Amino acid sequence: MRLSHVVLNAPDIDATRVWYETHLGFALSDTLAHPRMGQVMHFMRCNPQHHSMAIARGPHASLHHISFELRGLDEYMYGTGRLLRAGVRMIWGPGRHLAGDNTFSYFMDPHGNTVEYTTELEELDEDAWHPHVYDFSQPEVTDQWGTANPMNELVAKESFNDVDRGVFVAPPV
Repeated sequence: MRLSHVVLNAPDIDATRVWYETHLGFALSDTLAHPRMGQVMHFMRCNPQHHSMAIARGPHASLHHISFELRGLDEYMYGTGRLLRAGVRMIWGPGRHLAGDNTFSYFMDPHGNTVEYTTELEELDEDAWHPHVYDFSQPEVTDQWGTANPMNELVAKESFNDVDRGVFVAPPV
């Protein structure tokens, strides 16, 4: 139906978050943290949807994943099944995240980029919302339904991607 959100990898998620707040007017919705690793992801919004983008802690700046919104739960499950039947590699899912309350199925595209199917992303009352810090070592934080394989280092590493060298190279002057 539309592009739902984009998640970027960054070595310093706090500095990146402040940049998007200061220069582009994004607001923090929620944060994922781990008892041993500290903060690992900030969910950011520029409208009432829980997140239009997120910043994930990664070894270098790169794309983490891009997410596509489907029209509802049936279309989400049909689309997930269609990709599986076509032999597309599923990385994680299907499930439902706690932060954002959205469904997720993550797949790998032919070039190694992670793409997500999602639906039902939470709409916030921006005047009353207070950001939460969720402990993602708790299984229900990463998947409320308990239907997806557990979040682990292997699943996380699939979304680190290579260093983004950029697409545009300026011609010599």
